[in-house]
Amino acid sequence: MNAPSHSIQRRSFWNARSFGAIAFVVVIGAVLSAAFGPGVIGLDPAPADDGSIGLETPRLHVRVVQAQSIEGPELFHRYRGDVIARRDSSLAMRRGGRLQDVAVHEGDLVKRGDVLARIDVADLHAAAASADAEIAAAEAALEEATAGPRYQTIRAAEARVQQLEAQWTAAKNRFERQRSLRSRGAGTQQEYDDAKFATDALAANQVSAKAELDELKEGTRQEQIAAARARLQLAKAARQRVEVDLSDSQIVAPFDGVIASRLFDEGSIIGPNQPVLRILESPPVHATFGVPADVSDFLKLNDRLRVSVGEAGPDESQPARVIRMQPQINPVTRTRVIEVELEADDTVAAAESIGWIGKTATLWVPWAKTRTQQDDWIAHNDGVDWVPIWVPTSALVRGVRGLWSVYVAEPSLDSDLGADSANTTLDGNDTNVVAISRRDVKVIRTAGQMSLVSGSVAGTEAIVVEGTQRVGPGVRAVAVWESEASSLSSQETAAR
Repeated sequence: MNAPSHSIQRRSFWNARSFGAIAFVVVIGAVLSAAFGPGVIGLDPAPADDGSIGLETPRLHVRVVQAQSIEGPELFHRYRGDVIARRDSSLAMRRGGRLQDVAVHEGDLVKRGDVLARIDVADLHAAAASADAEIAAAEAALEEATAGPRYQTIRAAEARVQQLEAQWTAAKNRFERQRSLRSRGAGTQQEYDDAKFATDALAANQVSAKAELDELKEGTRQEQIAAARARLQLAKAARQRVEVDLSDSQIVAPFDGVIASRLFDEGSIIGPNQPVLRILESPPVHATFGVPADVSDFLKLNDRLRVSVGEAGPDESQPARVIRMQPQINPVTRTRVIEVELEADDTVAAAESIGWIGKTATLWVPWAKTRTQQDDWIAHNDGVDWVPIWVPTSALVRGVRGLWSVYVAEPSLDSDLGADSANTTLDGNDTNVVAISRRDVKVIRTAGQMSLVSGSVAGTEAIVVEGTQRVGPGVRAVAVWESEASSLSSQETAAR
């Protein structure tokens, strides 16, 4: 009586446990389906061989994307440098003296031509008055020389000539009488000599007076006019020298900028060429960087780049233009100095950009502008150059011998649904039946969630980007496209 009851209880126990296991599996499947969604592990019933729907074969859903449609991140070379002012000048006066006025302080914005500081120039004002008097005298002398002798002076010279002629005639007559008397033995030798010498003296005076009269009539000589003009220029030069000293006794802003430092106050005695103020030119500001030769070779003047100030990244960078490149390479650092001009946009105030001066800057050179991308991102596989492509890092699958692979979705030509027969829809996306295959790739670079790889993957092929953990080589699945599929037909794809 007891044995049958034990066997009935044992069968009841196993029946309950079997039903519980089945229920557990169903529940777990439902939870996973709800968690991952149909885009990863959804089941799609396939038609039976006889065309009936009674027997269903589950297929996995994998998300795929065409390789050439994947956009990679924008990468940069980063180089550190310093922000500098376009012009940085220490301002001084060529003359020494006592500071009379300093009109600016640190941080003041000034315009070109503004007078910033002066020294006492009382002595120069006196020198200027003396120079003005010398100029007036020289101008008067030049005008007199240019005008020539006055009419009255010429008349007086003519009268002098006539007077001497009359005196000479009288003296000549006396001399003739004395010579006649001397020939007859009358008169003395002394009287004869006096008459002769008086006649000769008056004749000489008459010749001199006539020469002076001729000179007056001809006017002032050109040499005298030139000498008078030279004396006037000399006086003007002395006055100009005073003006230069006055100009050198003050500091004028050479360009628009901001006062960086004020070194002396009023009343201080300064020497010649002793700096009093320091001025920085207002925007645009510049930045200098040391760039490796293999990168700088691909840069040229007026190239547009991006520069960030401080610890800001490329998203917060400012546009910049290459304005100067050092011709030679530094033999120690093997770099070339490049200077760029920051083109601050409207959101950056002038005072803010001036505040950048002295800070660290970062130059962002796109990889696409340099040989580094062209050389290092193209992988060589047995002498064959493969075109590198970007893929999500999650799409990489560990391969053999430490290599990496990606899964490629190829059309399943032996299935009831062809590769280009997208006659079903999953979440609004076209789907098709594919066969999964493995392609070995070489990881060239990783940037965040994207990786640059090269291998035997064509740009028109579909790469599995989600669901790689659920599939393997040879597995058939339903592809869910994130972007448009390849335009190649199933025959072309199979032939490739």
